[in-house]
Amino acid sequence: MTTLRPPFLTVIILSLIALPALAAELVLSFDNLVPLDESTDGLYEGWAIIDGQPVSTGIFNVDDAGQPVTPGGGLIPSFSVGDDIGQASALKISIEPTGDMDPAPSGLIVLTGNVESETTALGAAVPGLDMLMGSAGSYILATPSDNDIDTTNDDEGIWFLSIPGPMAGLTGLPDLGPNWIYEGWVVDVSGDSPMPYTTGTFTMGEGFDSDEAGCNAGGPPFPGQDYVAFQCGPVLDLDSGDFAAVITIEPVPDNSTNPFMLKPLAGLIPTDGLMGGNMMGNQVGDTFPTGTATIIGSVAVSSSNWDSLKASYR
Repeated sequence: MTTLRPPFLTVIILSLIALPALAAELVLSFDNLVPLDESTDGLYEGWAIIDGQPVSTGIFNVDDAGQPVTPGGGLIPSFSVGDDIGQASALKISIEPTGDMDPAPSGLIVLTGNVESETTALGAAVPGLDMLMGSAGSYILATPSDNDIDTTNDDEGIWFLSIPGPMAGLTGLPDLGPNWIYEGWVVDVSGDSPMPYTTGTFTMGEGFDSDEAGCNAGGPPFPGQDYVAFQCGPVLDLDSGDFAAVITIEPVPDNSTNPFMLKPLAGLIPTDGLMGGNMMGNQVGDTFPTGTATIIGSVAVSSSNWDSLKASYR
């Protein structure tokens, strides 16, 4: 005997086939995600990974409270996205360069999270994050590049090494790959606005950084800088109590002269810094960006549920 399909099931099937794509809303909020300079840094862009492919959920910047805003500064309560976001396996936030016309995400992914429910926790997407959380930093104050000129100005240079040895003072730093690079800084924190001075970029804790001791090079094969007249200035008194030592992770390319938001190691330079044994604290867990993504109005219908629906009408 032939089993007839109930007419109302046919109506349901035809209705589902004809049903237009529904709109869903994506609500984003962040902690420790800083506003970007749109003229140099670009903008953030959200991505839903659906069937292994990235689908843009919209570009934005953030305000000082970490809330998404338009490039002009208007608050974005939510992003209107296709209902297929319910099938997303992951959500990502990237930094896209100014004037970007590429429909694919850049390599600068700052946040990511696997979608397991309507609310997804987003964490920092830096390569080797677990290793980075265990990294450590120490440094000495010294000016080895001009020792034959002046032996009294060791408080005007910083080198991320430890003695005796010397040995690398920056330990546990993972390989960041091609899209990120480390950079050292000393930051004058005495005024209302911190004033950063770079010590150079580098990829590992041992070996010369991008500019060695300064314009005239020299110094040991470790990241560091001599802030002395011999190295074209500026001349800085680093053990005055006004400076902090900072290691950042910077995007590649980097169009900004200021430290990026990712600061895994930092600490004030003490007034007795010439004594050695100066340490920086690990602040990955406290300062790296995090976020929350909530999908509203999207219902993912799995194939198993659809099979059950069909079976109930046989």
